[in-house]
Amino acid sequence: MADGTGAADAASRDEELCALEAIFGESVNASREDSFVEVCIPHPQGGVQEVALRVSLPSDYPSSSCPVAALYGSHLSDDVLAWAVKQLETLFTPGDVVLYNWVEWLREQEILWAVPSGPSQQKLDSGKQQQREQREDEGVEEEGATHGSCRRATTVKEAVREAEAVELLRALRVTSGKPYVEKKSTFQAHVAPVRSFEEVAAVMDALLSISKIRAATHNIMAYRIHTEGVGGCGGSFLQDYDDDGENAAGGRLLHLLQAADVRNVVVVVSRWFGGVLLGPARFTAINNTARVLLEQMGLVSGGGKGGGPAGSGGKGSGGGKGQAPAASASGKRAGR
Repeated sequence: MADGTGAADAASRDEELCALEAIFGESVNASREDSFVEVCIPHPQGGVQEVALRVSLPSDYPSSSCPVAALYGSHLSDDVLAWAVKQLETLFTPGDVVLYNWVEWLREQEILWAVPSGPSQQKLDSGKQQQREQREDEGVEEEGATHGSCRRATTVKEAVREAEAVELLRALRVTSGKPYVEKKSTFQAHVAPVRSFEEVAAVMDALLSISKIRAATHNIMAYRIHTEGVGGCGGSFLQDYDDDGENAAGGRLLHLLQAADVRNVVVVVSRWFGGVLLGPARFTAINNTARVLLEQMGLVSGGGKGGGPAGSGGKGSGGGKGQAPAASASGKRAGR
């Protein structure tokens, strides 16, 4: 039993690291041999401050032990960093992977991104030097001046644009679900209320302004809008879908909305291909990822408790064929 649990933990850790690498790209520096990962978190609003999350993964994570976290930020006091680490530990539940939730929680904490009152450049440089020395003391190898240090995922200009897109997503009431991993492919659903084709287009534009979503192999979309008839009787539906290169996936996603009679929403499922072909199972993973989020939002009856998509094996780390209202990334390969 112990060996079985250990193998399951190892598989969960590997899938979680694959999901982090797919979603956050070059911001992630992971060593599977050492069970170590570092995530560079740039300022959510494009500021100059950065926070580095360094995590050691115990052999019995996620079944039992909490990951061991350390935070670095030259603009933050030791007290703030220690407080944040304690808060991260409270977010862990045995049996569930937690690193994605940690990164998102850190991004949301305003205290971590506040501009310090008049720090000198000497103090900032001193803080960075102390971080480098601490990494060396802990045996972390450096490659040039940047290895093991916090690297920016985007330029400041790109970060500002992305921060604006995040604010727009909030204004459009877009809800993004928890990422799930199925054989190294990562799936994440996004749902927003819409009342017109123009609102669908706005949601797609905003989503594709987020670099990690834009970088997805496929962004499968379906929407279904109900227009009432005269006097509130009858009415008609405006509905369509876009496969974005994942042949037949959009139509199946729309069928999910039709079967559950979900109205006035657009659903997008982002898939980051992990190198392992899923075959027909990919359709189950896509639809179940969407269904879990719809259940959690109360739009579909069901248990929506926050676990993986039922029946997909994933883990918590009507109209004709149409084009997405916003330009989809080109060169997508289908049928995986």
